[in-house]
Amino acid sequence: MMFPILHSSLNAVWSSLIIEELWRLGVRECCIAPGSRSAPLTLAAAAHEGLVKHIHFDERGLSFFALGIAKKSLRPVIVITTSGTAVANLYPAVIEARQSGVPLIVLTADRPPELIDCGANQAIEQQGIYANYPGASLYFPPPEEKVPISWVLTSVDQAFARSCHLGLPMHINCMFREPLYPTGDMKDYTYLLARNSHWLSSDQPYTVYCYRVDDAVIQDRHFWKQVLVGKGIIVVGSIGANVSVEELVGLADTLNWPILADIQSQLHGHPAVIRHGDLLLASETGKQLTADLDQALQIGGHFVSTRITNFLAQGDWKNYVMFSEEFRRMDMGYRQTHHYVGAIDSICSSLKKLFIEEFKNGCNRAERRERLLQLKYQSSRISSFVEAQFDDDLTEGWIGANLGSLLPVDCGLFIGNSLPVRLLDTFSVSHIRDVYTNRGASGIDGLVATASGCAIASGKCFVAIIGDMSFLHDLNSLALSRKVKSPFVVIVLNNDGGGVFNLLPLGTITEEAEIYFQTPHGLNALDAAAMFSIDYYAPTCQSQFKKLLVKALDNKKGCTVIEVKTIPGEAACQLGLAEQGVGSL
Repeated sequence: MMFPILHSSLNAVWSSLIIEELWRLGVRECCIAPGSRSAPLTLAAAAHEGLVKHIHFDERGLSFFALGIAKKSLRPVIVITTSGTAVANLYPAVIEARQSGVPLIVLTADRPPELIDCGANQAIEQQGIYANYPGASLYFPPPEEKVPISWVLTSVDQAFARSCHLGLPMHINCMFREPLYPTGDMKDYTYLLARNSHWLSSDQPYTVYCYRVDDAVIQDRHFWKQVLVGKGIIVVGSIGANVSVEELVGLADTLNWPILADIQSQLHGHPAVIRHGDLLLASETGKQLTADLDQALQIGGHFVSTRITNFLAQGDWKNYVMFSEEFRRMDMGYRQTHHYVGAIDSICSSLKKLFIEEFKNGCNRAERRERLLQLKYQSSRISSFVEAQFDDDLTEGWIGANLGSLLPVDCGLFIGNSLPVRLLDTFSVSHIRDVYTNRGASGIDGLVATASGCAIASGKCFVAIIGDMSFLHDLNSLALSRKVKSPFVVIVLNNDGGGVFNLLPLGTITEEAEIYFQTPHGLNALDAAAMFSIDYYAPTCQSQFKKLLVKALDNKKGCTVIEVKTIPGEAACQLGLAEQGVGSL
């Protein structure tokens, strides 16, 4: 597709250049909120045949929707908004993108300098509005002919290299003077564009930044001998679905090291993993079996389990090695001795080969196998205990333990914050291969929108499980859920308020806890679903839940809401009883 030389204004030229360059850098989807100051950007995106466009009336929901698409597609996604508070509404999604390592491109329109800080309408200070959360922030002045076109393009390329390529959000702020809309005949801008003939005649970015993964990870043989012949454990946190879990499993199998896996790891419930890692570390036998480990290998970041986080922070490690695909520090205990950044599956494959070739005979493999067998046996004892804890009632704990086994193999799952993610991380034993969360900043805002973005990018059946407060917080994003044309199920666990506060040490403030923290609301999801013409079910027993979930996953029209009303405080009680019960095992 050739870049056009006819445009309505210089605003249109610059906007088209920005959109085209982002497309050449790999962007394929653009989320647009209506607005006037952003008209040049919107019209440029609308005219670009290579972009899929999504339009939504709420900037906050739209930005989380874009975040979900980016999570699932593993590509940066553009969000276009007008000036003013519309820009501020993107902030929560920008924070989550930064904290969870998602390449989100925030493309905001702005008033020109002469309209800032003078009382002009819808004009706020937008430069630096997102502080240090973007990996790069680019502030374009109002377009002028004396500014080279190449400056616009190379600025976009450089900002992209510093942010999106590293899994970080990016902010591009564009000041526009009027006219914002086409006013007459198109103008030929060949005289500005001709100097960039190599760019005009290609489909590549103006500047291509080259990256390589350094193979230094396996160069220090002396160091890796210390690690690989030691008594080690692999702990897997949040990693993307693009990582080959079989490479991780292959490394652990070769080393005969146990694996503990977070629910966000794409490995949770895998046969090679020690299940119920959180409860295992709460059990007496589990503590004994892990007490003398001296080598820790962490892969990925962000653990739901505080107990696993503390285990890593407080262990007596000789070496604590971190593998990740980004440069962010994920070391709450400040214990990591080495942090390697690169393709995780490639690093694991290299280490496996190194161990087999050089260090295989330098360790006590029988001792390692015995520890592994004992840990798996202890894990099975905990599974039996957890299974016996649930009766025939439809409870949050039962759903957390069994939801994974009820999903088709190719079904994606988005897990909401607060109780849902804790319930699945603690109780679930099924291997769920395609899991998404917003655990970067762990807010309850934008979860319906993010899940909808994941679902629409998936194109296959998709399930989201969230709490009632998260659902209420993002009701208007059900308009985005309607856009999903494949089976999409939103499970709402309604315990009438902030049930997660029952897990916290609130002491004797029982009355205040209910009023000020748990905030019971007495609402349900029925009318909300009806408002958006979304199918709604409210099962009251386990068999109903199973049947209705199967029915919803066959809904070719798209979205279904399944609301499960539960007893306030019950889920926290189930989690607490499980922890107490396994303590003596």
